[in-house]
Amino acid sequence: MAMEKRDAKVTPVKTTTAKAAEAKEEAVAAANVKAEEPKKAAEKAAEEKKETVKKEATAKKAVKKSPAKKTETKKAEKVEEIYLQFHGQEIFTKEIMEKAKKAYIAEGHRESSIKSIRLYIKPEENMAYYVINEKVAGGVAL
Repeated sequence: MAMEKRDAKVTPVKTTTAKAAEAKEEAVAAANVKAEEPKKAAEKAAEEKKETVKKEATAKKAVKKSPAKKTETKKAEKVEEIYLQFHGQEIFTKEIMEKAKKAYIAEGHRESSIKSIRLYIKPEENMAYYVINEKVAGGVAL
């Protein structure tokens, strides 16, 4: 019987010590988990922020590439026209320039051979005189 009492006394001590050790390990594990939670949360927040930045950058690129945007920002073409008005007549100088070129071509020359052209408009005579390549001269009616 003495042995039984002895075993009975020893067993509870070991159980208490084992339980205490397990409880201590669980507490350490719980502390480690709690310590890792802020790190994981910070990492997750950083990843979410990176994804948000990537999405915003992609959205900006998509806005830049949209064809609708290009047509809206398209610059207006520059219009340069010269009109000569004299005694109730209105003469568009571009038309006179084209007439002079056609007259030059009609004489047997090629349009590609024109290097320079000067146009002199004399509304009082109702004529325009031209000099092409400083060699060929002629006139056309307005």
